[in-house]
Amino acid sequence: MKFVRITRTAIASIVLAAMFALATVGFAQSDWSTPESERAGLFLVEQFDSSGPDAWSVADHPLIYITSESYDTTENATLAEDADFVGFHLIDAYSKEVITQAYFRYDPETTVTRGPHGVDVSPDGKWAYVGWSETPAGDRETSYVAVVNMRTLKIDKLFMQESYYQGEMRRQRLHHVQSWTDVDGNDRVILQFGFGADGGPHFILDPNDDNRVVRAINYDDVHPMGHPFTTPSPDGKTVYVSMGSPEIRDMHSYAAGVAKVDLETGSVTTIMGTGHHPIGITHTADGSTSYVVDGHSSQVFRIDNETNEITGISSAGVAGPYGIALNWDESELYLVGKGEGSHNRGGVLGVIDTRIFRPARSFNQPITLGGSAASIDHAILHPDPEVNELWISNMKGWETIVLDLATRTPIAYIPTPSGGDTHSGAFVRYDADWNGLLMSDMGGPKAQEMRDIILDR
Repeated sequence: MKFVRITRTAIASIVLAAMFALATVGFAQSDWSTPESERAGLFLVEQFDSSGPDAWSVADHPLIYITSESYDTTENATLAEDADFVGFHLIDAYSKEVITQAYFRYDPETTVTRGPHGVDVSPDGKWAYVGWSETPAGDRETSYVAVVNMRTLKIDKLFMQESYYQGEMRRQRLHHVQSWTDVDGNDRVILQFGFGADGGPHFILDPNDDNRVVRAINYDDVHPMGHPFTTPSPDGKTVYVSMGSPEIRDMHSYAAGVAKVDLETGSVTTIMGTGHHPIGITHTADGSTSYVVDGHSSQVFRIDNETNEITGISSAGVAGPYGIALNWDESELYLVGKGEGSHNRGGVLGVIDTRIFRPARSFNQPITLGGSAASIDHAILHPDPEVNELWISNMKGWETIVLDLATRTPIAYIPTPSGGDTHSGAFVRYDADWNGLLMSDMGGPKAQEMRDIILDR
């Protein structure tokens, strides 16, 4: 059994010491585990030595964008018939050139049955987090989460999730990842599992304590737990978790909601009535307001975070909105028209004028992205306000699309290095000594310096 890592410059493989036991009791004996990891079922499959030479140069690329990549042979005819890879790649945030890529497999003899969706890095830029699924012939699908050393692009740890849910053992696949620094200055990463309207559990890791789980959020904490798109508040005190289910998604009335989980006490505050299928969540830099998109009713909801009340509902202006992002002065809210719950082939953006909370009418909508845009899913704000760009991931296309926020037009199409698709992304800044800082990701600006610029406007 081999674990294969491929980069542009090298191919490396690590022979695993032994096959891991599928029984969760075997995982629970790990020194890495905590009561919270065991409670919700996240297990260490294998620990690796991730040391080695630098895989890329921070001196040449001090500001990078990371996005996942996996093959989609049904969409891109340029891919080889035997294309079968999952991983991520790095892009220079200014030159827009691909720096390098890293692909991972557990067993080369299996079939990749789910490529990465979310990818992110720890707040200090040291670790990357990416997940995928493999299915041996005639066997059960197994999903993995890799913690990757960003300096060497080697895997440091491999996780899998399995827990008891609704009468049976269930394995969930990693969907999204977000990172932040909490109110006490602790770096945190949340792994968000599940797909559709039946998400969870989620795991909050401490990247500075061997990436151990400090808090889990499962059905015992938040129920019903909906689509796995959780976002921390700007002050780092709470995590917003979508609430829903397949039954709620199909109801006529607004029965879904958002849960605010206090990270110190674990107490939960619920805000109900956010549509049928809440997905994307983001916040203003001062933390006073949150916006939630409903992927099925194609609406967006505004929440007052002091009163925990819904203060506005607007059409999203696009079908099946998914990702969500504010511009620099927070006067415009960009909604990613993925076509969620419908055709799932969206390639347009909708724009809400936040001052009147309705679709902007001073320019033509929706914004057509062009290129290979198809089933676009996330929008990430470039951390340089002078650049003034929004970078959009492309779930059924083979490029990252860059939007000029001043003109609201696409200005660049960055091809994926191996012709695969992209999901989510994050901007990270490094100095010459490899000290990193997560600037922004799918949840919005994460560096305080970005929020300060917004608050000064």
